Amino acid sequence: MNEKDPISRRDLLRSKLGLGLAQSIGYAMGQARGVRKHVEQAIREPVAPASSRPKPTASHRPPGSVDETSFAAQCTKCNACIEACPPKTLTPLDGVLGNALGTPIIDPNLGGCTMCENRPCATACAVDGVGIIDALLPIKMGHATVNRNTCRSHIGEECTLCIDVCPIENTIAHDWRKIPMIDRSTCTGCALCVNSCPVEPAAISIIPLNGRPPKPSMPDSNHPQST
Repeated sequence: MNEKDPISRRDLLRSKLGLGLAQSIGYAMGQARGVRKHVEQAIREPVAPASSRPKPTASHRPPGSVDETSFAAQCTKCNACIEACPPKTLTPLDGVLGNALGTPIIDPNLGGCTMCENRPCATACAVDGVGIIDALLPIKMGHATVNRNTCRSHIGEECTLCIDVCPIENTIAHDWRKIPMIDRSTCTGCALCVNSCPVEPAAISIIPLNGRPPKPSMPDSNHPQST
């Protein structure tokens, strides 16, 4: 050992090991305190109320359907509306879990909703079901959207099939590039345009209405409204 260096290599190694061990212990204690603080904070914070949780994804329901939560929960899956549909475009929903499985949806591959004037699907639901398809509710089911990358008009081929089949005048019209444009304010989401599209898969799809109204409340017969 050098007289000018009173600390031996062994002592120096021990000091470094001790410092490293102390740092490791300090780091571990700091991590533990951080975890404990996080857990305590999580315990103190209240759980978010159910109303702030995401709403269920809407499905393409028949015209006049009540809000999605009520529809999926109350539908008896009696298929009365499916059997009453004149164009036979209603079908049970599959490929999902929970209450929505087996409930009626519009399948554009089977045609589209012709928006019958007398609403037979609503009548059937009122008689054999629970009235979650209500003739008093708006017929709007969603709105159509065009995939411009696959639309025939996008590649220069003239096509007016979706415009020709749309039951609402001026809801689908060509823009200056001859590509179909959808007026969401008047589109009902009937899906007739989807079924008419010659592209496979169709260049038009329906975005279901997310935010349908609840079933209208009936006036209490025991408390007639004053005139």
